[in-house]
Amino acid sequence: MNADAIAVPVGANPDGTSLYLHDKPGAAQSVIRVGMVGVPRDHSDYFALTVFNHLFGGQFTARLNMNLRQDKGYSYGYRSWIEWHLQSSLFLAGGAVQTAVTREALLETFREFDDIRGQRPVSEEEFLAARAGLLRQFPASFETPGQVLRQLAQIVALDLPLNYYQTFSSSIEAVSLADVQRVVQERVQGHRLALVVGDMDTIESGLRGLDLPTTQVDHDGRAL
Repeated sequence: MNADAIAVPVGANPDGTSLYLHDKPGAAQSVIRVGMVGVPRDHSDYFALTVFNHLFGGQFTARLNMNLRQDKGYSYGYRSWIEWHLQSSLFLAGGAVQTAVTREALLETFREFDDIRGQRPVSEEEFLAARAGLLRQFPASFETPGQVLRQLAQIVALDLPLNYYQTFSSSIEAVSLADVQRVVQERVQGHRLALVVGDMDTIESGLRGLDLPTTQVDHDGRAL
């Protein structure tokens, strides 16, 4: 085990959604981060989660961006990503939004999490598009010496097999729609932590009106 890794049990998220607020007086926008603890990098669900993330918030046409940017106009870009680690990883979603719609943007984010687990599961069309997109963009990850170096560094940092990049495409192709729908139910949890950074004089009352456990924190995450 890496001495710098933080070992957090899989699924060790709080029971229910919790909201953390950080005051940035005069901020022109609010920054939202919604997150949860996930599986380690070597987990068998890695490739299915990679496909899921791509369709949920990992590309321009993903659900989050199409909702909060294209449909609602709340943000210039709203996405999700997974920070992979040797032990527990971190799944995050969010972006910068207009201050006046901070509350609405957070509610839409929660709704997207709920919908993909409930009334609007991953469709075959978006699954196929996401999988194809990952395969198409893979070669572009090796276009420059710097990119090649970063990719090789991942093998060392995450203890990946030496043939990882040789088998990446076939591993993505092996992911099925059923695999993605399963990891959504098993790994994308209904409860999550939400951090909002913005001008509290403007946004705090609306956020506290959501009736969620709410804590104000400083820039180091310490409760005030």
